Amino acid sequence: MSGSGYRAHPSDGKEILRVLESSAAAGRVEVVYSRRPDAYESYMKESGEAHVFVARDGNAITGTCAELVREVYIGGEICRAAYLCGLKKDAEYRGRIGFGPEFVRELRKDDIDYYYCSVLSENADIRSSFEKCSSLISMRRIADCHTCVVNPKARIRIPSHNFTFRRARGSDTERLLDFLNAEGRKKDMFPVIRNLDAFYGLAVEDFYLLLDGEIILAAAALWDQTAYKQYIVKRYGGWMKLARLCNPLFAAMRYCRLPKENEPMAFPVLSFCVCRGDESNLFTFLLHEMMQITAKRYGMLVFSLTEDHFAWPVMNGIRCIRLESTLYELDFPWSKQKNRSLDPKHLSLECGWL
Repeated sequence: MSGSGYRAHPSDGKEILRVLESSAAAGRVEVVYSRRPDAYESYMKESGEAHVFVARDGNAITGTCAELVREVYIGGEICRAAYLCGLKKDAEYRGRIGFGPEFVRELRKDDIDYYYCSVLSENADIRSSFEKCSSLISMRRIADCHTCVVNPKARIRIPSHNFTFRRARGSDTERLLDFLNAEGRKKDMFPVIRNLDAFYGLAVEDFYLLLDGEIILAAAALWDQTAYKQYIVKRYGGWMKLARLCNPLFAAMRYCRLPKENEPMAFPVLSFCVCRGDESNLFTFLLHEMMQITAKRYGMLVFSLTEDHFAWPVMNGIRCIRLESTLYELDFPWSKQKNRSLDPKHLSLECGWL
């Protein structure tokens, strides 16, 4: 792609950020997905193999998107998956975005096992952009995804137990990685975790363990990515505008408070969450304790899952705000790619990667 003219340069970071913030996602809550202070550097921090692309009209950047390549487990095997994200046209530009057939042909690489993207349920523009290139790329629905925004002070009923909960320590690193990969290998799209240095801003001390004696039963991290990736409410519309005025009532009902407009939200993402044997009770115990930790610093906790996820019955019983999106596989008809079917019942989506 180096000769195509689509590859962005590090100096394009500020302009890419301007394009990303030029409009908000449609809906009752208009949200801008931003990457302050430098969008190019933000993408680089997301993946050891990140490619950022721009469309230009003369010297002006009129559109942008990114490809983040990661190692994940699919069917128990280590695969290379590419997540396409950040597809955005400058809201002030009246011409076509410029990502046409040439770009799509050059995007596909035979060393990538799986291409995917996620689209907010209310965002028809992105689906339309792909559909215009339907002869070159097709979208196949994998699953509907629920992103749950939870008040960490929400009540969760848990039965009595004798498990131990504590923060992970440096001495836990090796066995923590062994546990995460052993359980993660049983899931589709769970990241291969060779070392924590590959995940920007994440340390072993961000993980918490549920233990039976010294045996790890469950683990997850609280990952705050707001230093390089932000979500900003630009405007509330419809009944959500009225709801924003009722924040004290929301808090009293154990919903999270709706954030202020035009300010980045502060929250951690519940990440790399695995429980031995996919036991929902273990998830309940772990979540209860991690919410108490979160409540000391934040007003919300975010976690994504599908309705086939083993933890869905637990999350479905907790009062929260849900954002709906759909995960799609991207298929290139002419490629040598061998499609690998994902198992919806064992699909594990990292909210911090979407």
